[in-house]
Amino acid sequence: MSPKELFLARTKLWITLAAMCGALLLSMEIGGMLSWATEPPNREQIKAFERAGELKSRADYVRKLGNHRVDGFLLKRAIINQQRKFLQDQGKTRDEIDRFSPMLAPPPNWLGMPSTGTIKILTILIEFKDFTHTNSRDDVHSNLFGAGDPTRAPYESLAKYYGRASYGKLNLNNGTTLGWYRTAYDRSSVDQTDTGRENLIKEALNFYKKQGHDFSQYDSNKDGIIDYLIVIWTGPDNGWGSFWWGYQTTFNDPNYELDGVRLGKYSWQWEANPIDNPNYKFTPRTVIHETGHALGVPDYYHYDSAPGPQGGVGTLDIMDGNKGDHNCFSKWMLEWVEPKVVSRGTQTITLSASGNSQDCVIIWPGIATGDLFSEFFVAQNRNREGNDHTTEMPGDGMLIWHVDASLKPDGKDFEYDNSYTRHKLLRLMEADDKENIEKGNSVDSGVYYVSGEQFGPTTAPSSKKYDGKDSGAEVMNISAAGPQMAATFRIIRNP
Repeated sequence: MSPKELFLARTKLWITLAAMCGALLLSMEIGGMLSWATEPPNREQIKAFERAGELKSRADYVRKLGNHRVDGFLLKRAIINQQRKFLQDQGKTRDEIDRFSPMLAPPPNWLGMPSTGTIKILTILIEFKDFTHTNSRDDVHSNLFGAGDPTRAPYESLAKYYGRASYGKLNLNNGTTLGWYRTAYDRSSVDQTDTGRENLIKEALNFYKKQGHDFSQYDSNKDGIIDYLIVIWTGPDNGWGSFWWGYQTTFNDPNYELDGVRLGKYSWQWEANPIDNPNYKFTPRTVIHETGHALGVPDYYHYDSAPGPQGGVGTLDIMDGNKGDHNCFSKWMLEWVEPKVVSRGTQTITLSASGNSQDCVIIWPGIATGDLFSEFFVAQNRNREGNDHTTEMPGDGMLIWHVDASLKPDGKDFEYDNSYTRHKLLRLMEADDKENIEKGNSVDSGVYYVSGEQFGPTTAPSSKKYDGKDSGAEVMNISAAGPQMAATFRIIRNP
């Protein structure tokens, strides 16, 4: 049996076993959460990894990638900018604001992808002597930067998805797709290390450089770094937490340059999965997720259930269940929304559906006292519109998120994430208090706040902080679910 036939047979066996176990959805992840990208294993695969003694090494591989960590600069920038706006609303002068809350500049060698403007993304397609492509370059390009397949909306193409998610602030329509570049060797010859991956990428890029391709055009902010590179390869995967899988990472060789620009963040994913299905085409859903990482947004699901509790989002996000839109906390960090902030007193606010509106509310007692890197709540109307216009989303109504933006003692990074820490950076408040997320399940329509429900210090779930102290936040008089929802937001008292 040839190497290709062996890989195909093994892949087909995995799929058949998954189907027999009722796990063909590819969406069951560690502990039962749903996900598609930075693909977690299903339960049967976990058992197989355990029997083979591979589970720990695979989990370590994923942790090393760092896709669970929020971009610290983005979140700090969002918090500082919100404080500056708060001070402006309080009547402070520009000089006073600059002295009290100076603008935050990107740290040296920051590798973030710009989240606004027209960004020209570079994609390279790589095939191997023993694994040739089944999707044309034009089809892949359309799924990334063109119209894609309208029947798959809201995931018809990378550019269409992010145009809606950003309310037109991020334009990805002008990307370039190079390929297919074919190696002169079998895929098994690639060293499955960071160096092996980078050498393969260099080989393909050097080929196009010799043809006269200009790579400086992919540095839109002129920081000397290509904004974002997408790498798509042929052949089967070799399982979660391993080399041939879907993930985002950073180029390690600082000395490799093309036309005066270096490589920074890039994503790495398959052409098709599973590869032995002749009707299976390239789809952009995995790269949509990985592009979220390139922008600086973390995975919101848990990699390791040992610290407990489970990841805090319940699959209602493109960075967790890989469905629907980015939540408004992420959009705030990416400068796609300018939330209304309730820091004291009472405000009645109407929120249009966040799928096509920039409406968002932060209930933030600490901003009035200067306690910025603290706990607060974010509310949005998640009526099924825009990128939320999909039957995968279980309902309509208001979602309320608990954010813990505490810093580590050295102040350089955030203390919490959604993958390894007991406190969550972002946690969905389940309106029905069934704690399905804590039980490792996907959530249903009961998590949405609708007419007749409220959120406060004595409700379940409550607006208390993780340490049990009152936050002072309350949401009441919530209207019926719909394209517009009104509610009364108030701070009962400042903590």
